[in-house]
Amino acid sequence: MGSPSITLQRITRENELACIALKPREDQLSLVATNADSLVHAVKEVTSIPHGIYADDLMVGFVLFDNEVYSDGYYWILRLMIDEKYQGRGYGRSAIKQLINQLKDRTDCRQIRVSHVPHNSVANRLYKRCGFQETSEFEDNGDIILSYSFEVNGHGD
Repeated sequence: MGSPSITLQRITRENELACIALKPREDQLSLVATNADSLVHAVKEVTSIPHGIYADDLMVGFVLFDNEVYSDGYYWILRLMIDEKYQGRGYGRSAIKQLINQLKDRTDCRQIRVSHVPHNSVANRLYKRCGFQETSEFEDNGDIILSYSFEVNGHGD
């Protein structure tokens, strides 16, 4: 039996309750916003589009990312989480690679950015394994900013 096929599917009325039900581990609650909060954010921020991370037909995680270039000139991954029951199976890495592949052919996408709280070393390692690099920049709240530059990474290949 092969590994499941990972896809990103838009959050709709039909699957939003399944999305809201996804939870990180107890020790991760302070590291990520709740999916309910993220869905509210997506309604307010017109450039960001919420997606479920699916392993075959099962939603295992959530990602919120810009579907068009943000006002600062970058595409941002705003939220990423994998439900506690499905962590450690490569779903987060597969979802990030899917995002990179979706964005790499857009002529206005030169860089994807993501931020995380400083003590979230798991997220830091995950993003770096996917080709993101430290920028030495920080969000106003102190979050670390990482970037994936297509020029540096051979335009996603």
